[in-house]
Amino acid sequence: MKFLNLTGLLFCATMLACSDGGESNPVSNNSRENFVGVKYPLVLDEANRKFSTYEVLSHDVCKVDDDKYEFVTMVDTQHIERVYDFRGDTLVIFYSDEDVRTYGQIFVGGKNGQIKNKWKKVNCEYVQETNSLDCSESKELSGRLKNTITYFDFTQDTLFASVIDLNGKPIDMYAPTEDDYDDYTESSFMEDIFDLIIYTNEGAVVSGYGVSPWTAFWKNENFEAYVQNNNVVINSRDKAHISFVISGQNFEVEFTKAKRLQYNRGSYVEVGATLKSGNGVCILDYMSDSRMTPEICKVENAGLMDLASTYNSKDSLLYFGTDSYHIGNADEFRGCIVNLVKNKNAEF
Repeated sequence: MKFLNLTGLLFCATMLACSDGGESNPVSNNSRENFVGVKYPLVLDEANRKFSTYEVLSHDVCKVDDDKYEFVTMVDTQHIERVYDFRGDTLVIFYSDEDVRTYGQIFVGGKNGQIKNKWKKVNCEYVQETNSLDCSESKELSGRLKNTITYFDFTQDTLFASVIDLNGKPIDMYAPTEDDYDDYTESSFMEDIFDLIIYTNEGAVVSGYGVSPWTAFWKNENFEAYVQNNNVVINSRDKAHISFVISGQNFEVEFTKAKRLQYNRGSYVEVGATLKSGNGVCILDYMSDSRMTPEICKVENAGLMDLASTYNSKDSLLYFGTDSYHIGNADEFRGCIVNLVKNKNAEF
């Protein structure tokens, strides 16, 4: 993250707004016939600089009631209220934490003092306490946000949210996008494996320590410090293969497949990995999907689902069940690693 002076950055933000082909405020398509994006019903209170949006959320779930499994589409309406303000010709939409305004999202390109314009999102947050900006570099953004531009277009009764790529092509925000993170051996998943080996070596109770394949796409920001502090010796490493030593025992992990599609809500994940030691091999084959299907939503597939209570935006029970499932041998993979460590001197 970079922390910049507010005055200087607002100047830069204004320049950004004027650099898109000389068009500081792209003309809105009043007909909206060809609009690609999301429309939110909007209530504007310009006198108090507030607005409210209403989003209808629907998703497929497996609802469970008295051991009856039913595939249904759940609908919930989410009401969001926001406060906004202007800093010169920059729009700041504030996000609240327990009704305390702590930071705001920055938008540029509209008309000073008038929210009913088309605004371009800047990857900076206004920090109210320090009157400064906290900005993210493009490389720090998630796969869905990289190399894209987001616009909010406010009319009297509708908020039009849209995303385009750097060539001006509209992007469907609900279309799946493939994750571009590929340094799996420096992920939180590898830390899971290290922890399991270390704690097993120490004779600790490891029943509470598992391996979470989906974290293969989560970068471990403290990887170097972790291996040093825990006496993990890395012999070699690339993005999909790592050779290491813990407590005198040699290990090798190779990722045979890794894929994550990010949905607007949730994701699809595939992870395959092979762990080798001198006395055995452990093979992981795992898939999870946050899009439920009628074929999965059956009592005989109960072991593929983690059931829980889900509440709506008014904190009332929406349903008991799940909207996702997983197939694979993560538990067996974990148990295999524990056995390899416990029996590291065994001959097979």
